[in-house]
Amino acid sequence: MLYEQFFMLHRKLAVNAPVHTATEVTLEQIADTLYCTTRNAKLVLRKLEEKGWILWKAGRGRGNRSKLTFQADQAELLQEAAQQLAEKGEYKQAFELLRTYGQGIRTNDSYVEWMNGHFGFCKEMKEGEEEARDSLRLPVYRLIETLDPAECYYSFQAHMIQQIFDRLVVYDKAKDQYMPVIAHHWESSEDETSWTFHLRKGILFHDGKELTAEDVKFTVERLGQDRRNAWIVRELHSVEAVSPREVRFILNKPNRIFIRFLSSICMSILPKHLLIHDEEQFWRIPVGTGPFQVEEWTEERLTIHANAHYYQGRPHLDSIQIIMMPEDAEHCNVSWERLLQDSEQFGHGGDNHAADIIESSEGCTTLMTWNMKKQGPFQSVEFRRAFNLILNRSEMIRELGDNRLYPARGFIMDEQAPYRKDRYDPEFAKSLLRQSGYDGSPVIMATLANHIKDAEWIQNQCASVGISLMIREIRMDTMLHPDVVNSMDCILHGLVLPGEEVCIIENYEQEGSIVKEFLDPSLQDWVKECIDDALASERCEERLSILSNIEERLREEAHVSFLIHTKFFASLHPSYKGVVINNLGWLDFKQIWRA
Repeated sequence: MLYEQFFMLHRKLAVNAPVHTATEVTLEQIADTLYCTTRNAKLVLRKLEEKGWILWKAGRGRGNRSKLTFQADQAELLQEAAQQLAEKGEYKQAFELLRTYGQGIRTNDSYVEWMNGHFGFCKEMKEGEEEARDSLRLPVYRLIETLDPAECYYSFQAHMIQQIFDRLVVYDKAKDQYMPVIAHHWESSEDETSWTFHLRKGILFHDGKELTAEDVKFTVERLGQDRRNAWIVRELHSVEAVSPREVRFILNKPNRIFIRFLSSICMSILPKHLLIHDEEQFWRIPVGTGPFQVEEWTEERLTIHANAHYYQGRPHLDSIQIIMMPEDAEHCNVSWERLLQDSEQFGHGGDNHAADIIESSEGCTTLMTWNMKKQGPFQSVEFRRAFNLILNRSEMIRELGDNRLYPARGFIMDEQAPYRKDRYDPEFAKSLLRQSGYDGSPVIMATLANHIKDAEWIQNQCASVGISLMIREIRMDTMLHPDVVNSMDCILHGLVLPGEEVCIIENYEQEGSIVKEFLDPSLQDWVKECIDDALASERCEERLSILSNIEERLREEAHVSFLIHTKFFASLHPSYKGVVINNLGWLDFKQIWRA
């Protein structure tokens, strides 16, 4: 890349030298800097001269050194190169270029400004297409590690899965009712151990093959085969394809909300005919029945385009591009929440309408979970309770701001959250620390990059009472690696849990759930018994009461310390229509359009 060869020479030969200042240099030095032969070095110099980026005056005769003059401004050229890479979709290379030859991503304000304009709504012409696509280009700061519903764990993975796949039914929390999707009718036995679903005719996978009961049977049986989300079918005895459009589930125990289990994203229906042929190939470009189908999926981006034949109506947007940004680029404030407010980027330069603010109905709860499978001072309940009492959550909200709203007392933000008082008692905490026998040994807290501010705030609180807290930043894809888990005493993390029974149960049972994985083994059987009792209960209030007993015990024994409730907010220009933030904290792509 000619740009990079310029930057390599500039870094080595023009340190602190102003533009248009000649530097004496030999051709051999040029070749060494570029890691090439002197012959190739001459070719590079000629190309750089043709671009007008340098002047090269070769020395003639013994003792006459050559002179190299840099004509182009290195900072401007660096931004130009990074922009060209980004335009081609090579975002990682663009940021790597900035890291290597510039002042770093965080300080390159003009590039960040350009990036904000690069994302958002755009018109795209694809080769062979007559009409420009209405596209939405959005940045995310973590890899989409899987689109397999059976292995899904994080909320963003779940959000993308529901763009591509469908479930038998979905639960509408606002209406408090189940809505037909793949199934149009269902019934259950009196004891709720047998459930039968009748499927719509004519639902097609993206490859054109019709979905049948065999696909449902295959999906559910596959889910139970040692998958991360196998918990959801642990009491399923069998599933039967009664006919091409009728499927029956037989349970070992009564489950009054089994239909809610079937509305979970991990129950999204997969095409049997493709997966049994070559599963590895299937997940390169997965196929579902959802409103969008996968066009391209690489480490750098996921592109999905509208399913023109979607049985519940074609999406208004033609395509969505999800761009996987480097984690350190998160500090640039290039985020989807800000991308829909700039009128100039979609041709309304003189339109000064105020941005509309939208917010999610659900939110995220940050909490700290102790690793009860590891030895340390936190094995003392007095120590854990003391730690909890030194955290002035209201002060944390005031100091850190952003979308932090209320002190948290549990997993779910309920209607009482704005009025509930935070318990903060540092003097009693010191007394409990003495009772625990804490000897001042360091406590290691692991967390992700987006929780570092919270971790540092907690670290300061700990120091005020003599607790030595060390922060270890980890990546999401390594969070539950055995070496990482065995080295951490606690983890500061966030949970997006819509206030529904199955989401709460998932938190206690899902393989890889931090709460489950760090739970004291002596409590795990008790938690499972409570869940079985809740599922057998006929009344919702009774089920929630049983589940709340689990949370109460975790809080009372300080296995977890609940911190802050947050909400998801976005501002958008009024020309965007149909924009809502769903219960996973993301834009519901299907209904978005632009006036």
